[in-house]
Amino acid sequence: MPTSLALAQADAMTVPDFVEPVEAWRVWRVCQREGRIVLQSAFGDAPWEPGVPLSATCAKRHRPALRPWRMETAAHEAPDIACSCGIYGVRSLVAARWYLESRFVLGPVDRVIGRVALWGDVVVSEGGWRASFAYPTELFVPVPSLMQRGLLRRTRHALEETVRALERYHVPVDVVEPKSVLAL
Repeated sequence: MPTSLALAQADAMTVPDFVEPVEAWRVWRVCQREGRIVLQSAFGDAPWEPGVPLSATCAKRHRPALRPWRMETAAHEAPDIACSCGIYGVRSLVAARWYLESRFVLGPVDRVIGRVALWGDVVVSEGGWRASFAYPTELFVPVPSLMQRGLLRRTRHALEETVRALERYHVPVDVVEPKSVLAL
């Protein structure tokens, strides 16, 4: 029969939500950080460093009742079921492609689409998941539209530089025509 100490230790252990990481789709911005090309969250300022899983934090701030003149960070781990925090991944390529192509949402920035492994605490939603940890598993770099028309030789160099930089994530990196993204 287990002792009360053994039961208390078993209750204190963190059990993951899934045995294997959840594989989802997502879009990243391609940005310069300290002279290096890195992936960055599409809607946040969080850089995804090569070789380092991204750890989610809650960026929401609130005014406490006892000190309404101060803003404090959230006091929960990300993702929290009652919050929108966490690292997002969507269920389908079609949903991810919308973020890739939507100039209205992200503006004219360089983006890549790919698969991401999500693990730790995972919140399931209709469109996908939010997790506490993530790392890309496969990246697809769309060919810039200027290069398709052969207008800029510099664009080809920028594309090659981006692909070389993304290879530091040690995951497959493929260049794809924008039309063929649906065939992935």
